Amino acid sequence: MLKTYDKNNWLSIIIDKTQWRDKDSGQTDQPEDCILFELNNVDNGEPIPEYRKIPEDTSFVMSIEDAKYLKAFLEVALNNL
Repeated sequence: MLKTYDKNNWLSIIIDKTQWRDKDSGQTDQPEDCILFELNNVDNGEPIPEYRKIPEDTSFVMSIEDAKYLKAFLEVALNNL
């Protein structure tokens, strides 16, 4: 699990490898590896501007294959700055 904060310490992101269980298709017996991203506000006692407030339970799941494509894209994009 990775956890990092923005430079103002208003937001945190947690990135974790987990398993997806597709309950809709009924395939809960064969979970698939995936990456979970969870974005949260940091409760550090300071007021957070309205435009920085994150709704509760702001998270999304990405397949391992898609995460590898994202990593490759970010490496190229960030190396060309």
